[in-house]
Amino acid sequence: MIKFMLFIDGTWLYSNTSRLVEASGEPGFVLDFGKLPRVLAEEVGRRLGHDEWTVVRTHLFGSYAANVDPKDLEPVERRLNFFAMLRQQHHYEVEAFPIEYRGKRLRRTDRDPNDSFEPKEKCVDIALATSVLFNAAMSNAYDVAIAVLGDQDFKPVLQNVRRLGKRVAIASINGACSGEYSDPADRARVRDVELLWLEDLLPRLARRYDPHWLDCQSPTHKGERKVETTYYPKRGEKFYCPACREEFARQREAGTAAGGNGGNGGNGGNGGEAQKHAPIDTSLMGVVRHKRLDKSYGFIMVDGCGEYDGAEYFFHESDIADGTRFTELAEGTVVDFHVKAEPPAGKAPPARDVRRRVTV
Repeated sequence: MIKFMLFIDGTWLYSNTSRLVEASGEPGFVLDFGKLPRVLAEEVGRRLGHDEWTVVRTHLFGSYAANVDPKDLEPVERRLNFFAMLRQQHHYEVEAFPIEYRGKRLRRTDRDPNDSFEPKEKCVDIALATSVLFNAAMSNAYDVAIAVLGDQDFKPVLQNVRRLGKRVAIASINGACSGEYSDPADRARVRDVELLWLEDLLPRLARRYDPHWLDCQSPTHKGERKVETTYYPKRGEKFYCPACREEFARQREAGTAAGGNGGNGGNGGNGGEAQKHAPIDTSLMGVVRHKRLDKSYGFIMVDGCGEYDGAEYFFHESDIADGTRFTELAEGTVVDFHVKAEPPAGKAPPARDVRRRVTV
């Protein structure tokens, strides 16, 4: 049986997603990362003449913005949740590196025109190259490396992997691929099979949402619980119908949510009364009140801090500062933390430097 190992340049793939959407002809096209390893392995196995194969591991290397303007916390959280989903739902090995933004906005158009600041991604390419070579040096780690990338910088890595006796397949995107990778003659000697264009595989890589029936699990649901939906909850995630989600959103905006949180958490506590939130950088103590394991985030309710008691703060696994894994931080754990930023509209403010409280 042939062993495949995938190495994905996540930054490159993310920045070229629009090309795949355009090539698909479907404005709502979504790449299914759960299907990606299997589809690529099937195609490479066919081209190599191997019917029996296994994907040993899938590695993705990417980055995320750190220390951004509070107005841009939501897209940062989405990126971190995406990485968490790859790890938890599809068992990817994800290496994500922070890009320091010094409190500035993500988009250049949102920053001061006279500000010369340019964010710089670090470590992603080196981490991918190191992993490909490290695993190639291990005799039984993999037989074929499937590299999902397009930047020319990886050429020496791919050449040396082949010198170590491993075979290489490249999957790329038209218009974002080095000419040396797509050269039919392969004069750079970087691959062992014809290059795979992701555009040609899009029908097999699209995420499909077929209508099906699920029971709404909101305790405040009214009427028949069975609802037709195209949403597929992740393992362990409760399903809430659109009507219940909309109702919760209205309650949250009005500051009256008091339990039955519709799966989103952060309902403000204390029967929906508006809570006073502490200034940025304030040190607080609280209790982990609610966690979403599928999305790697949770909420801390302040306790023992006087006027701020009952207020809730959002935290992501990346905000844990003492080395504790998110899965190990149980609900009910007493923690210390600092306020990261002002609360976004209608949402709990974010926390940082979350640490288990040490008692003597």
